Amino acid sequence: MRLSTETADRLPAAVVRGDYDRQKQRAGIVHLGIGAFHRAHQAAYTDMAMAAGDRDWAITSVSLRSQQVRDHLAPQGCLYTVTERQASGPAIRLVKAVTDVIVAPEAPGRVRAALASPARGS
Repeated sequence: MRLSTETADRLPAAVVRGDYDRQKQRAGIVHLGIGAFHRAHQAAYTDMAMAAGDRDWAITSVSLRSQQVRDHLAPQGCLYTVTERQASGPAIRLVKAVTDVIVAPEAPGRVRAALASPARGS
């Protein structure tokens, strides 16, 4: 099964999901560079914060060079999972905080619009 917004509800019950409606979250962060560190740490922590009730911090990520991450995440609605090793076994979390990936060389106007959006910082 490929992860997507349509299949996320079929993930095993052990997968932690933030209890927030990602469709109702405004993008509050534009992150330049959507590498593995950002996805495994910053986006995951943002997801946890939104699950704890701090809303409107959805992430618009910008890839500065490659379309590879966008091409992997787009069919999944930008959803992915992070697995954390713990003494009691793996803990898996569905990360919903990233809601868009823009490839800068392909869409510089979209990058400017995301950065200039009045929703951010208000």
